[in-house]
Parts: sequence; structure tokens; C-alpha cells
Amino acid sequence: RIDENKFEYHLTVHIVASDAVRFKMTKEKFLSFYANTPYYTNASACWDALETAFAEIYKTCPFCGHQSEKPAVPPLVMVGALATVRIEVGKNFFPISEYAPNNAYFNRYDGRADLGNTMAGDGLKFKGRGLIQLTGRANYTTYGQKLGIDLVSSPDLALDLQVSARIFARYFVDRKVDRACINQDWLTVRKLVNGVNRSTGLPNGWDEFKHIINQFLK
Repeated sequence: RIDENKFEYHLTVHIVASDAVRFKMTKEKFLSFYANTPYYTNASACWDALETAFAEIYKTCPFCGHQSEKPAVPPLVMVGALATVRIEVGKNFFPISEYAPNNAYFNRYDGRADLGNTMAGDGLKFKGRGLIQLTGRANYTTYGQKLGIDLVSSPDLALDLQVSARIFARYFVDRKVDRACINQDWLTVRKLVNGVNRSTGLPNGWDEFKHIINQFLK
């Protein structure tokens, strides 16, 4: 019996990755939006880190076992990923820590079972970090194990661009955000990352995200 999840992944790795010409999303095009700005260098580094992180995941197809030394990352995945980073951390394209007026603010997250915060001080220690806000002891444990990095003992490693990009890419694939990108279901992309604001029925940052996507796809 065909594993539908693996088959979709197979299509992602072998077929949709060839859409670069159709969608014309290249590093050069992406950087053209930030030429002659203070954001250019970080934008370039962020592209490289994300492309490398996704390629690491797509290197082995779980459906057919095909190994590719330099797997192509689907352009639409890069579009969705970079637009997401732009919303999450701004034009600086660099990992950030969750902002709070003081450290005591994070005490409210101590004891949060849904975040896996079991010890006093976990709220602060495992506050949001990265290109996408990795939050809570459970998530630091899970993604540390997936990547073979001790994020529990050294949570600030999530602020390293290369590490943060690997967390980001793994999150995107685990939650099938990459498939929503390939389907150009941009509302679902944003919902899978940010959830829905109850007052608006839409994800936070949706209008800006949609604008960035349209800009990247022109």
C-alpha cells in the first residue's frame, strides 16, 4: 500500500523542485528587493541558511530512497519560508529572542504543561527564539533531538542562524507547511505557523504576508 505522505514528499523532492524557471524565484531575485539597504547581507545569509537546511531534509526521498547530493529546494517553499521569516523577525532576516519588558514577564510560562515547562525558570530559559519562535522545554527537547543538538542545555543555540534555519526547515516539513507552499495555499501556510487571531478570524500579519508573497511571485 502506498504511503500517501511519503508519496507527496516524493513529488516534492523530484517534481515540484524543478519549478524554478516557472516561478522565477532565485536568490538574485530575492536579494533585488533589499539591494542598497542595510538588510542585504543578512538577507543573503538567511537565504543560504534556509536553502541548505531544506536541502538537508530533501536529500533522501523517504518514498524511493533516492539520494541527491545537491537536491533542489522547491522555489515555492523558499517563497513561503522567506515570507514567513520576514513576518516573524522583520527585514533584518536574523534570529531574535522573544521580547519582554523584563525577565519576570516569563514567569507566567512556568508550569505550562502545553509547553512542557516543568521546572521553575523554564519560562525564561525556553522563551521564544529563532527565525520562528521556538518556545517551551518540550519544543527545545524535540527539535534538539531531531537535529542532534543539545538545545535544552544551551537554548541560545537557537539564535545561531544555521541552527535556527535547521529548526525552521524541520518545523516547516513536520507540519506540512512546505506542501501548503507548493499548493500556493498561502492562508494555510500562515495558519500553520501562527494560528488564527480569534478577533479577526485570520492569522496575525496576514495582510503583510500576502503582500510579500505577491511581491516575491511577480
